[in-house]
This record gives sequence, C-alpha cells and structure tokens, in this order.
Amino acid sequence: MKGIKIVIPIDKSVTPVTQHVRRPPIALLSKVEEKLDELLKSDIIEPVHGPSEWVSPIVVIPKDNGDIRLCVDMRQVNKAIKRENHMMPVLEDFLPKLGSARIFSRLDIKNAFHQMELEPNSRHITTFITHKGMFRYRRLMFGISCAPEIFQKAMEQILSRCPNTINYIDDIVIFGSTHEDHQAALEMVLTTLKEYNVLLNQSKCIFGVAEIEFLGHHISAKGIKPTESKVAAVQKFREPSSKEEVRSFLGLITYVSRFLPDCATATYTLRQLANSKEPFKWEEIHQTAFDNLKTMMSDVKTLSFFRNDRRTRVIADASPMGLGAVLVQFEDETEKRPLIIAYASKSLTPTERRYCQTEREALALVWAVERFHIYLTGREFELETDHKPLEVIFKPTTKPCARIERWLLRLQSFTFRVIYKKGSSNIADPFSRLPETTVNTPDFDPAEEMFVRTILESAAIDVTEIEKASQDDPEVQALRQAIDSGRWSDAILKPFQAFKLEYGCVGNCVIRGNKFVVPKNLRKRMLNLAHEGHPGETAMKRRLRDRVWWPGIDLDVVKMVQLCEGCRLVSIPNKPEPMIRRELPVGPWIDLAIDYLGPLPSGEYLLVVIDYFSRYKEIEITNKITARETILRLDKIFTRLGYPRTITLDNAKQFVSSELEEYCREKGICLNNTIPYWPQQNGEVERQNRSLLKRIRISHNLDRDWKKDLQDYLVMYYTTPHSTTGKTPTELCYGRTIRGKIPSLGDLETSPPSTDYRDKDKFEKEKGRESEDAKRKAKTSGIVVGDVVVARNLQPGNKLQSVFGRTQYKVLRKSGAAVLIQDLETGKQLERNVSHLKKVPEGQPENALHRKRSDFVEGAFLGF
Repeated sequence: MKGIKIVIPIDKSVTPVTQHVRRPPIALLSKVEEKLDELLKSDIIEPVHGPSEWVSPIVVIPKDNGDIRLCVDMRQVNKAIKRENHMMPVLEDFLPKLGSARIFSRLDIKNAFHQMELEPNSRHITTFITHKGMFRYRRLMFGISCAPEIFQKAMEQILSRCPNTINYIDDIVIFGSTHEDHQAALEMVLTTLKEYNVLLNQSKCIFGVAEIEFLGHHISAKGIKPTESKVAAVQKFREPSSKEEVRSFLGLITYVSRFLPDCATATYTLRQLANSKEPFKWEEIHQTAFDNLKTMMSDVKTLSFFRNDRRTRVIADASPMGLGAVLVQFEDETEKRPLIIAYASKSLTPTERRYCQTEREALALVWAVERFHIYLTGREFELETDHKPLEVIFKPTTKPCARIERWLLRLQSFTFRVIYKKGSSNIADPFSRLPETTVNTPDFDPAEEMFVRTILESAAIDVTEIEKASQDDPEVQALRQAIDSGRWSDAILKPFQAFKLEYGCVGNCVIRGNKFVVPKNLRKRMLNLAHEGHPGETAMKRRLRDRVWWPGIDLDVVKMVQLCEGCRLVSIPNKPEPMIRRELPVGPWIDLAIDYLGPLPSGEYLLVVIDYFSRYKEIEITNKITARETILRLDKIFTRLGYPRTITLDNAKQFVSSELEEYCREKGICLNNTIPYWPQQNGEVERQNRSLLKRIRISHNLDRDWKKDLQDYLVMYYTTPHSTTGKTPTELCYGRTIRGKIPSLGDLETSPPSTDYRDKDKFEKEKGRESEDAKRKAKTSGIVVGDVVVARNLQPGNKLQSVFGRTQYKVLRKSGAAVLIQDLETGKQLERNVSHLKKVPEGQPENALHRKRSDFVEGAFLGF
C-alpha cells in the first residue's frame, strides 16, 4: 500500500527473549527453503545479519496439497507488543448508516496484512530463526496481537472520504439506497483502493446484491437481523438420553431464564424427570416440554447485540461426541445478568473422537474462538473451560504436544485469558452433548494428522513397528490411559508425570511435543543406532533428543558410552588427582631430592641435590652419570653436610641400581622412587632444574662461561629469601645467611630469630595447591583396590594408536596417587599414577569394535 508504513508499539520494559531454532522434519527441509526463497522474492521477509534481541522459532505446517505454511511462534513476543489504541467496530456502530440501504457489494482484500510495510525500526520484533539462518518481516504479519487493530485503523483512514462504505479489517461493504448511489460509492472505493495500490481478491468479491451477511447478521432491504447460525445449535439439539443430559440442558435454561417467559412452568416436567428416583424414561410429555424450550431459546429476539463496552466471555466444552460454545457478555462485574450473543456446536469426526480429553477440550476453545472471531478480534476476552490443565497449556511458555501447539498458533492474534470453572456451571455442556451427529462433518484441522505423521515418519523409522511395540508395552498403554482420563495415580507412571501436559497420541504411538515415546523393548536398539559412528555422550544425546524420548534417556546414553570398549580405548585420560603437599621436614638435611640435568652442549651433566626443608641445593658437574659416579658425588656432599634420612629420586637406571641401594642401606638412607612416567611426584627438584636451565641458556646465548655464571647464580640463590618459607636457603640449612655482595644489617649486628616461617610455608603451599588443583580441574579418582582397569599407552606410537591399551589389570594396592597393578593374564606387576588408569565398568559387552553392523541395525531401522 502506497504511503503507509506501520509502527508496532513495543513495551521497552519487557525483557527480550531469544528462542532456539526448532529443526523441522527432515522430509520438509527442502520445502522450507523453497518457502523462504518465495517470501524473499516477494519482498515479504529479509535476511538478518548479526544479533537480534528478539528471536522467535518457526513451526512448519504441511498442507493436503503437499505445500507447507510457515508459522512464526509469536506468543513470547506478543507479551512486549502494546495494544493499539483503536476500538474495533461492532454492528451497532454501523446501524445508523445501513438504515436505508437496498443494494450491497462486498470486497475482500487479498493477503491483507502483507500489503502493509513495517517501519525498519519495528522489524526486529518479527525476527525468526530457521536452519538457514535468521530472517525478519518487512510487512505486517499474522501472529502480531495488535495487527487487526492496526489494519482496521489504516483502512478506516483510507476509506474515510468514501460515502456509503464500512469495513471490518479486510472486508469492505459498499451500499446505496438506489442503484446510482451504490454505483457511485463503489466507483469511489475502487478508485481510492487503486490510488493506494490495494490488491483485492476477485474470487471473494460480491457486486450489486440485495442481501449480504456481515458481522454475524443478515443485512437486506427488509432490515437487519441476526443470522440463523447463531441459534442453529439449539435447533439441532436431540432429546436427552440420560438424567445427566437433562440436568445439563436445564443448566443452560437456567442461565438464560430471564429471557424466557414463564420459564419455571415450561421446565417443570423436565425437572421432575431429572430429580426423580425412578429410572430414566423419556415420554411424550417430556418431548413436548423439550421442544417448547428449544423454540423459546431459538427465537433470535432473545439474543443481544454485541457491544464494545461489555466484558466478553467465550464458554466452550467438549464431549466424546461433539463441541459446544456460547458467546456471552456481562452488563456488570457481578456476572448475574449474562447477555447471550450466540450459540454454536459441532459434531466430532471419527478422527477427532480418538483425541484424548485434553486435546478435545483444547480443540473446543480454539474452534470456539475462530467461530466467533468477528466479535473477538482486536479486543480482550475470557475463555472459560471446565478442564483445569488448559489454564497452563494455553500459556505462552508451555510446550504442549505437536497437535495442540499447532492449534495455539492459530490464536496468536487474539488477546485472551483462560479461566477454569467446574463442569456443573458450564452452560456449553449441552451443546457438546446434545447436537445431532452428522456423518459428513469436516475435520476442524484436516492437515493436522498429516503434520504429526510427518514429524514421526521424517525420522526414517518404521512407524508401524513403533506402533506395534507401543501396543504391546504395558507402560505405554498405561500412559495412554492416563492421557485420556487425566488420572496419574499409577506408580508405573511416576517417571512420566512431570511432563503430563506435553503428551499426545497418534494411532497407538504416544508423542511428547514433536518426539515419540519409545517403548521399553525398542530402547536398546535406539541406543545402538544412535551410537553408530561412536559419538560421545553429548553428541549422542543431541541425536536422540531430536527425535525420541523416554524416561532416563540421558542416563542410558551415559551407560552406553561407558560400556563401549572402542570409546574407552581412545577416550581422554582422567583428570589428575588433587595434589598432596609434602609436609615440611622437622629440620634441614633430612629429606633430599636428587636428579640429573643434561646432557648440556658440552656433554656434561648436572647432579642436582636439594633439601626439602631449607630448599638449599648442591650442584655437581660430571661427565658420567653411572651409579658408581653418582655414589662418589653424593658421598662427597654427604661428607660435608651429613647423611640424610630419605632421598626422593626418579626411576633412571643409575638410581635403581643395586650399587646405589647398597650404599644407601649402609648409610641408613631410605630411597623413595617416584611413579614411572610421573615426574610431578618429584616436583621440587624438577622446578629447580627449570631455574638452572634458564640461567645456563642465558649464559650460552651470551657466549659467557656458564660454569662461572652458575656459581654466581648459586650465591644469589643462597642469599635470597625463598618465596614459600620467606627465609634464605642457607639460613634454614646452616642457621645463618651466608654473606653475599649486597650489604645487609646482619653485617653489623645479629637480627632476632623469626619463628613464623613454618606457618608461612604451610600457608603458601596450601594456597598453591588450591590454585593448581583448580587450574588442572583435579578430582579424586574413584579407582579402588580390586578394580579392573586399563593403562594408558605411554610409549611413543603412531597417530592412530589408542590412548589406552587393551590389556586389563587388577589394582593390588593404592597409596595416594600411586597404584600397583597386575596384568590379569601374565601376572606382571606395574606401578603407575592413578591418572594413567581408566576403570573398566562391570557388565562390559564383547568387543564393540568387532561387532558387525547387523548387530546394531535391523529391519526398517537401517535408515535412522
């Protein structure tokens, strides 16, 4: 439309919601892409590049002809859209103009909302996400709650200069008292619409007729009267077949009794029948009273005109055979003087009768709103039901089953509130129970069954097999009965109860949302299919959640992956154990650590000896690293400083030799060899080696004498307070700090001794332990003595080598992170750090890597 750009009023105080994409069924992906291309070419939508505050998902609706319709779920967005300050017209607003009308024409605007362009600043609220990215509407769209008022206001402005013209949204009525008046008015309207480039739907336009139906009324030269459809539901009532149906009918009569003359006398015989203790027996006297009451209610004079200033309510109900609805208004807040506007009823088709009760009650509300849409569009109203769960299901944040969700999207442009009232006060009950059953009643939503079937069949799974398994599964059958009856007291249903508002039924299958519930005897096959290609836990969960569901599905996936031998062999190693800090020895030169650093470029090695108490270290430069040479060097140091109690060292050949063991035994020294391939256990000397290597590298790169620089480094180290103890190594080792090049107060007088170094050492170590454990995500291993484990491949190998070997070991002993394991076949014992091991779960299946594909895939599941 030329010259018109629409601004959507947005409440900035509402927090924007970004929703995730809903992946459409695989069978419909290509059609979704075609529809997006069509909307892009028609300039109805445009791509979104970059983030958006508001993002809504789409729901794909298949049609009978194979085409689809894209619906954007705007329920969350509508909470932030303000209502347009424009009152929708009612028939009373048009009555003064129609008094002398004799000839009529009615025009229908094609794709009405899409003809109005949105201001760029208002388009972000319509952003929706698909598997092809994000898009937003350039035109006014269905689903925006204020769209009807916006369109009505714009059309009233466009047609304001046209005489003898009224409109209600996309319907335009032109009238005249004579043919000439009508023709002149029609030409003026057509000229105006052409001027604004408004496109009409020619097949729905009517020209120059003597009578038309408009806003639920029949308009002709004889005057205006309500259409017979408003009371047709009462006229088609069949006679009651039980006392309950009689009471239901009398409840409706009581509700409208103030419009019926001498109502008490007319209902006397029926009240006697309903209250009698005798068996139900329908006789001629009851039929006469029933027909009389139907005639009284069918008089259209008993109906009221719809008015904008009254509170509006739609009362709907569903029975196993039909739907009923009553549109009422209230003159005040007491609800004691209801005004009947219209009645409606509908017989259920065989397909609709198979719906569960919740689905039938939801269908009744949606059908009633669409039946009375001419009164409800663009205004707030109430929806009354006697089915309590619908109060929750109809909220924007719920996730109902696919069938109900499809219906809820049809109500996006309406503003309503669902209220619950007990069934005894529901006046729509007789309209759902007493209408005559019609054979050729069309389905309310003929494409609905196709939509749900498409969801299931798109998974490349034989739905027939799922239905048969569901029929034979007592758990699924109990679930179906609970869905139908609303009773969830059975203990077998406890795992399902948390999602009771999300279930629906299709044939013998039960679906939750757009996923079907898998019977017990098919869950193992589903897990095997989902684990083809050996996905991890996260990927496998995503793969299953996209199509199927059952209680405990995530736990079953975790067990499946843990029991897969192939996944275990190449899995990521365990996180390291939490650090165990060594306590500070009671004095100097009690606990030592030794290691070799080298070879250096000169071919020499450094024997590094460090005291755990003082951090004092001795360095010996040697050309040999044999056990004999090691003993000679250590003996030289021990001659000066004494023999320690323990020495911590790795598993190098010279350190595990019998010569060194014999020497230490003679001197009363205990050797503590670290776990193979776990240098972190001797971390103190490894850290010192790193500091030494740094200084030697500096000296080498500056072409200096590294041995002289090493001596300078040691003097600096001996006279510098340690970061952990706060004392110099020589002070803790010798009781004094040796004199260096930097003068100190100690050169003049002796400082008083400090006693806080032990506390500071413990504090700093604990602080470092917590920091390192958090950084490495350390956690205590669950491996205990007696467990069966596999060990990590620590020898060099090719890129396809698994992380863990296939040989299985038994844990014989565990001390902290040190574990002694024994080969189950050869009996060979190894010592390893617990982080090198992975527990083999109990109940391990045979080698999954050697199983054939036919063990996983059977029958129609080949395409999953």
